Amino acid sequence: MVNIKLSPEINIKDLQFIGKGTQGKVYKIDSQKCIKIFKSKKTCKNELKTLLMAQADIHFPKLYEYGSNYIIREYINGIELDEYLSKQKLTPKLSSKLIELYESIVKVGYARHDAAIFHVLLLPSGELKLIDTAKAMKKKSVIPNLLISGLEDLGYKEDFFNFLKSNRADLYTQWINYSKKKYKKVY
Repeated sequence: MVNIKLSPEINIKDLQFIGKGTQGKVYKIDSQKCIKIFKSKKTCKNELKTLLMAQADIHFPKLYEYGSNYIIREYINGIELDEYLSKQKLTPKLSSKLIELYESIVKVGYARHDAAIFHVLLLPSGELKLIDTAKAMKKKSVIPNLLISGLEDLGYKEDFFNFLKSNRADLYTQWINYSKKKYKKVY
C-alpha cells in the first residue's frame, strides 16, 4: 500500500476505498473529490494529459490536483452503465446520451473514440460521464468497438443499432461492421 500524505487533512489510510483496476486504486476523499493512485507514473501522466484535454466538457471529471503518481479529480456519484443495463432497458434517451458521449470524445481530441461500458457512469440526472481516460490517446479507433461489445454482451446491440439507423444513419453506416472486443473488469 502506498502511503501518500497530500496535506495535513488528507491521509490515504483514512479514505474510503472505491475500487481498483489495472492502473491503480481509487479512494473517495469527500462527496466532491476522489483520488486515483497509479501503479505507474507513465500511466498517471497519460491520464492527466487526457483529463486536461477534456476539462471544458461535462462528460469528463473535473481535475483538482495531481502529483507524479496520483490525480485528485471529481468524484462521480453514478452507476456503471453495464450494471445499470443489467437491470434496466436501453432506452432511446440513453442511446442518444451514448452518442452524445461519443461525440464529446471526438470533440476533445482523443485518438481512441471508444470506452469500456463499465467506465461510463450514469448519473442520477441521466447524464453520462467517462471516468477512465488513460488510454484515450494510446490507440487510434474511430468505431467504439468496446462500447458496442458491452452493449452486445448485455443483449442491446440490435436495439442500439436500430436507434442509430433511425436517428444517426451516418454513425450506423460507419459502425455496422464493428469488431467484437473482450475487455474485462478488474476488481
